[in-house]
Amino acid sequence: MNPPLRIGLTGGIGSGKSTAAAMFEALGVAVLDLDRVGHRVVQAGSEGLQQLVACFGGQILQPDGELDRRALATLCFADAGHTAQLNRIVHPLIWQQEEQWMALQHGPYVIVEASVLLESGGADRMDRVAVVLADESLRLQRVLARGRQDETAFRAIIARQCDDLMRKQQADYILDNNCTLASLQQQVEQLHAELSCLAADCSKN
Repeated sequence: MNPPLRIGLTGGIGSGKSTAAAMFEALGVAVLDLDRVGHRVVQAGSEGLQQLVACFGGQILQPDGELDRRALATLCFADAGHTAQLNRIVHPLIWQQEEQWMALQHGPYVIVEASVLLESGGADRMDRVAVVLADESLRLQRVLARGRQDETAFRAIIARQCDDLMRKQQADYILDNNCTLASLQQQVEQLHAELSCLAADCSKN
């Protein structure tokens, strides 16, 4: 029996990537959120956090021993070399978790959701890539409405992510989220049908 097709799902902050992932999940598709995995592999007491402290020092720890993500982000924003060191530590741990999860999946296809899938080279591990796109002004409105980040934080995250041109170039499928949730739902359902057929065809070969 062939393993499930691995479909990468990505999009910029505020694009609605997580909303689309939830729609796939509601259709019975297994979804792995690599952003959550990334948090898990550096939680207190983890091998990942130990490696980060060895690399960057105790300044990246909170008093309770958890990772101080803001302190780490400040270090990495200031020095591209630090960002590269961070990625060398964290990415292999995330990929290891991804492979362990994949070994347990049996559906025709799965969704691997990641905000920096393309930037990290993760598209190479996927059978197909789906990208959620929305205009930047609309994405900003959505982010501000959540109340967790201001426009400065939004712009800083945008600067770390690739632009929509690169996303379009690497996408096998595009989900346009400039309209209503109903429109996005319809697109997800259409893509679900297409991916199910693709997986069935692949299993015959």
